[in-house]
Amino acid sequence: MTFQQLQKDVLDLDLCTVCGACQLACPEAVIGFDGLAPVLTAASWTDTDCGDCGDCLDVCPGADPATPVSEERLFGRRRTPEERWTGVFTEVVAGHSLDPAVFEASASGGTLTALLQTAMAALDVDVVLCMGRDPDEPWRAAPALVRDAGQLTETAQSTYQLAPYLGALRQVMEQEPDARVAMTGVACHIQALRKLQAMDTAAGRWARDHVVLAIEPACSSSTRPEGTAAVIRDRAEVPLESVVRLRYREGDYPGDIRIRTDDGAEHQVAFWQAVRDFAGNKTYRCLSCGDWMSGLADVSVSDGDPNIFAASVGGGDQAKHGRVFIRTAAGAEAVAEGRARGLLTHSPVDLTGLNLGLERKRNRRASYERSGKPTPMGPIPGFREDLEIVPDERWIAAPTPTEEQR
Repeated sequence: MTFQQLQKDVLDLDLCTVCGACQLACPEAVIGFDGLAPVLTAASWTDTDCGDCGDCLDVCPGADPATPVSEERLFGRRRTPEERWTGVFTEVVAGHSLDPAVFEASASGGTLTALLQTAMAALDVDVVLCMGRDPDEPWRAAPALVRDAGQLTETAQSTYQLAPYLGALRQVMEQEPDARVAMTGVACHIQALRKLQAMDTAAGRWARDHVVLAIEPACSSSTRPEGTAAVIRDRAEVPLESVVRLRYREGDYPGDIRIRTDDGAEHQVAFWQAVRDFAGNKTYRCLSCGDWMSGLADVSVSDGDPNIFAASVGGGDQAKHGRVFIRTAAGAEAVAEGRARGLLTHSPVDLTGLNLGLERKRNRRASYERSGKPTPMGPIPGFREDLEIVPDERWIAAPTPTEEQR
């Protein structure tokens, strides 16, 4: 099995998640990325050079996230149909950071960042993998390896942009093999991590022994870099090359797109507007995804507000917070240590009622299940959504136009 098999089974079917796991898992380090596409980086490498190795396909979550197998290993059972979208968890609470700087910088209260700070302070974690920005093009998303807990505040926010991600851990694996790692990642990142940890390879053994905490935010879908570029050029009306800082949910909850340019000026685009603009820049794999959360992280965090889009056009009075799904013993320890050290607070929460991000995901998934096109496997084999599909654009609130705007 070779890279060409990955090409046939995943890339040619538009099922690549851009997770970067193939780059991390490749024993010969010959896989890299050209933009969002995995490629062989060694010019002399041929199909026969891969031999019987199929590590890149084995770790890939694009077509088969292998969720049931990972659940058996993590929890000793698979999720039930009632747990279809939430996965297995022991407790769910409402939480937020107690650090004013983290809370202010966060999109939904900073629980995830507080847990990463806890990992560094209490769980002997040396390196945190999170999503940052490209130092040469600050509007582009890029993985960040953080070794100073104080620097986590700058990454304490949602990033609505795809970038090869898990491949950044190769640097840690090769140069700091004894380092203990915590990471945050969306569903496909966590699924790939769990697949890697099950593999009897050098990379798999390293991931089992050294990636000690995995935290995920819920994900309705992500966006190609072109989506962000369009918002900057067409909505903020500034040149890409002038951007020195980009945040996706800055300011009063739920935040707006904030862009700083090299002349010191600050530019702002309404969150609801940007999300609508992003819609035309999704990948097929993101749109057809069967997961809101993987259910395989140690802790999962969703926005606590059931409809952030209504809030973004002036409706609602939600205080920002996250819903925290505690799944494993490692996750429970992180939450307990965070609270004990005064880094976060949490209280019981009722899960009933609408969550807009989840409803968008469910409706979109149902439309792809009925399309007849290849779709990534969901967490329950054979499960199909039974609902009346609501088009995605009808879920996203927008201001009512005035008479002058009509």
